[in-house]
Amino acid sequence: MDPNYSLPPNVALITLQELEDGSVLLRLAHLYEANEDVDLSTLVKVELKKLFAQKMIKTIRETSLSANQDKSAIKRRPWKVEDRSGPEPSTVRGGPVDPSALVVELGPMEIRTFILQV
Repeated sequence: MDPNYSLPPNVALITLQELEDGSVLLRLAHLYEANEDVDLSTLVKVELKKLFAQKMIKTIRETSLSANQDKSAIKRRPWKVEDRSGPEPSTVRGGPVDPSALVVELGPMEIRTFILQV
């Protein structure tokens, strides 16, 4: 990690662990709820190129929270909710990570897990 790069104040580094195959497990979390703070409850960006300035990130793969399957392989189940009145609340989530820009977006209370090949 680059000692000169600071994470945004609303982001926590939950996990930074080298795995047996030499890859790196990275887990980032947004610390604020939606509407908790005017400035800090917004979508935030983390620049992995700056975070790992001394390393070359070859590949990045987003996984489930427990890092046991690719996020693209996760099948979400739809939930039927009885007596729901009004529209479903909108949730702000970070978008996909561009493998060339290596910028991770986090929405309020979002935790994202990645495996990096460095």
